[in-house]
Amino acid sequence: MKKTVLALAAASSGLFGAPCWAGEWSPFLGGGLTAGGDKVNSSAITRVNGDTENLHAGGLIDLRAGLDFRMVGTDISLQGVVAYHTDRSDADNGSVDFSRLPLEFLVQWHANEKWAFAGGIRKTNGVRYNGVDAGVGFGSDQKFKSSVGWIVEGEYAITPSVGLKVRYVNEDYTSKTYGTKFDGSHFGVLGVYYFR
Repeated sequence: MKKTVLALAAASSGLFGAPCWAGEWSPFLGGGLTAGGDKVNSSAITRVNGDTENLHAGGLIDLRAGLDFRMVGTDISLQGVVAYHTDRSDADNGSVDFSRLPLEFLVQWHANEKWAFAGGIRKTNGVRYNGVDAGVGFGSDQKFKSSVGWIVEGEYAITPSVGLKVRYVNEDYTSKTYGTKFDGSHFGVLGVYYFR
């Protein structure tokens, strides 16, 4: 029994000590703008001066934090991300917000020192439409469940620590209250800073 345990320990240390499992961990922060998806407010949000606007299931502000794991001896990175994604309208007498908390996992291929391309999946949690004060007149508060979405993106390294991402996300949301489905698919442009 003792010999078996020692043999397994030696084999596992050889496996996990292999170059493909060694790598560099780099936390990162990022943010940017997105556009797309269905309109989520039931009527146009109208301001006192007559201006109108709408919130969209794919908009607008994306703030994120993540961890990049670059495997030594390969052109591959693995990225895990948690984000805050919101489209919001604020005024002195109220606000309307469509917010969500996506979790993402991506596999990134580094074509060269400047360009990388990635694909992955995204599951969005805490999806909510919320109106406060005068904002309640433009749609009822409700929560949504999301599909498992997919992501494709390209990243350009401006410097070794600063990247610019262009991405497309395909996902949808279903209202838990009314059963209405909204397309949340969107394009985005994000800047990221890696703490290398």
